[in-house]
Amino acid sequence: MKKSKKFITRVMWSLLKYLFSNTLYPSFVFLKTKRNFKKKNNQQRQFNKFSTNLDKINEYEYKCTSQNNEDGIIEYIFRKIPNKKYFVEIGFGYYEFNSLNLIKNGWNGKLIDFDKDEIIALKKNLPYFYPNAKIDFINKKITKKNINETVFSDTFNKTIDFFSIDIDGNDYWVLKEMNLSNINVICCEFNPWIKNEKIAMRYDENFKFIDNGIFGSSLLGYTELLKTKGFSLIAVDSSGTNAFFIKNNFKDKFEILSPITSYKFAGRFYSTSKKKEIFENVRSNLDKFIKI
Repeated sequence: MKKSKKFITRVMWSLLKYLFSNTLYPSFVFLKTKRNFKKKNNQQRQFNKFSTNLDKINEYEYKCTSQNNEDGIIEYIFRKIPNKKYFVEIGFGYYEFNSLNLIKNGWNGKLIDFDKDEIIALKKNLPYFYPNAKIDFINKKITKKNINETVFSDTFNKTIDFFSIDIDGNDYWVLKEMNLSNINVICCEFNPWIKNEKIAMRYDENFKFIDNGIFGSSLLGYTELLKTKGFSLIAVDSSGTNAFFIKNNFKDKFEILSPITSYKFAGRFYSTSKKKEIFENVRSNLDKFIKI
């Protein structure tokens, strides 16, 4: 019964989108998402830790509107370095993403995502709940060819205090192509199924994420790449999802971490058997990765 209900709901939304894509559909999306957006934005801070391998910076973790405990780490970082409250985030869910708590606290910026419905939901909810926020929305699939033009259009020579990327696939290759000279802090999702190997998935513009461990790059891979671009690793959230890198101009204000000793993998959403399955899948499909 539940499956058939979900199927009917999907069909109805597809029909609404087809018939009213440029007129009433955005209003339908707002009505559908408004309650959930409000609920998530009003929830209390959560201070759960998801690993026992904690660094000093993990003491400041908390979750408010981020997926894991990124909110606390972000707040801690920007208490220690100067900023003009400007961010760019690529890849998000409309009610749960790294920059949402920044928006709540007066930041402005740019949100980029390939999913049109996520863009529509935020275009409707943000002005309603945070009318003073100045946010640019871009509905585009990010590639290594268009990354610089997309991020830096209308922001030429403007400092991006916080840059977050989570496109579930080609993140490493996109970061490799980026001009990072005007960015101060980078947050990127690493592949927790790969520990101490410097590898990344092969670049594929047609890649579609499947939760089987074949995506992105290892923490070691990102750390080595960003080291060549003038950034140092300062945080790995305790869920083993996101890593934070600081421009070397500010590195003296933080403890610099090793991607080997600070690696974390909590896997709280996976059963023991599912973890084993994914680890084995990665080991048997190493040809889909490349040494970097």
